[in-house]
Amino acid sequence: MRSNFRPNIRLATNILLVIGTFAIALKITPIAGIYKEKNLCIKYLKHQIDRDKLIKRLKIIKQANPSSICDSILKS
Repeated sequence: MRSNFRPNIRLATNILLVIGTFAIALKITPIAGIYKEKNLCIKYLKHQIDRDKLIKRLKIIKQANPSSICDSILKS
């Protein structure tokens, strides 16, 4: 009768690698959102996108001053 120890270890290792990969991806997601906001603000300050597009993408109210919001985002 053959031992199933080695295949079981290989299977367990593969499962742990998949779990670890997803855990890393979930930790990186909020960081990516912060950099997306920073890139939008940089584009706005360089006049590559207009005010309305920035307001829509950042989901802020229209009465807010985008320049001051971008300053606070870029300082964080």
